[in-house]
Amino acid sequence: MKFYHERSAIILGGCGFIGSNLASALQDCFARITVVDDLISGTGGNRCNLDGISADFIKSNIQDVCNWGSAIEPDSVIFHCAAKNTHKWCNLHIEEDCKINYYPQLSIVKELHKLPTTIRLVYCSTRTVYKITSNTDLTEFSDIAPQDVYSIHSYASENLFRLLLPKQQVRILRLTNTYGPKQRLSGEELGLVGELIHAALNNKNYQIFHNGKAMRDINYIDDVVRGLLSIAMIDDLDYPVIHLGGNWVPTKDVVQCLSDITGWVNYEYNDSFSQTFSPLSINRAKQILGWQPLVNLKTGIANTIDYFQENKNKYEESR
Repeated sequence: MKFYHERSAIILGGCGFIGSNLASALQDCFARITVVDDLISGTGGNRCNLDGISADFIKSNIQDVCNWGSAIEPDSVIFHCAAKNTHKWCNLHIEEDCKINYYPQLSIVKELHKLPTTIRLVYCSTRTVYKITSNTDLTEFSDIAPQDVYSIHSYASENLFRLLLPKQQVRILRLTNTYGPKQRLSGEELGLVGELIHAALNNKNYQIFHNGKAMRDINYIDDVVRGLLSIAMIDDLDYPVIHLGGNWVPTKDVVQCLSDITGWVNYEYNDSFSQTFSPLSINRAKQILGWQPLVNLKTGIANTIDYFQENKNKYEESR
């Protein structure tokens, strides 16, 4: 992508799952990459995720713009991938979540508002800002009713960037369940796909609710990275929010792929209730970005398992 050739690209949370995969793609585009990450526990930030990637690394809380603001140039792109997206934890630690997932945005807005030049800011948000429904595809204009504290702060951050940075090119991607190489597989709240991958890699027992019939919208990381790269290149977007929806599949399909690839058999289905969420409509992504998911479930799961099996030493805590 010529757009990124020698362009300054700053990745907030660049040692995490999405940020580090984005850094790899930007390197292939010959961008000049700056990664800012405080490596906060529970965020998935891992210095090893940048192995083989040529980037200036700044260990700093993203809130301390004084530590990384000098990397901002005219026409820079800032990719905001930093978050602690452990939803249950956030509900139990509201003030701490605010410090991690909302307050930094205040400092960022304050500094970016002073800039004499235009930059582009891409913020990774979440599908959980919407009201829970299972009746129809969710569009970018569906009813908002954040499902937890993390989602409240994500939506507040969206609006902070949109309303207080009118001179800047703000872009917001609402993401669904993302999986792939370098994802966090240790600690709490790995998400359904993360929990299944962790169980399969370690041959652990796992109970699968709703007999595996609960539907999930899941996206392979390479597809998400393509969306991130694409949205930053769009000029004058009238409404800055776009979905990156994924493959709409029952849980049992994910389980079967993992079983076929790893030989995992230590799982049981039960009829306990599991919420099915509506899929994200990707019509705007198709129309504006020319984007749709390209990696099928079997290929994505195989790539993910291969990566973690080949890089065991980097992720011992994930096993």
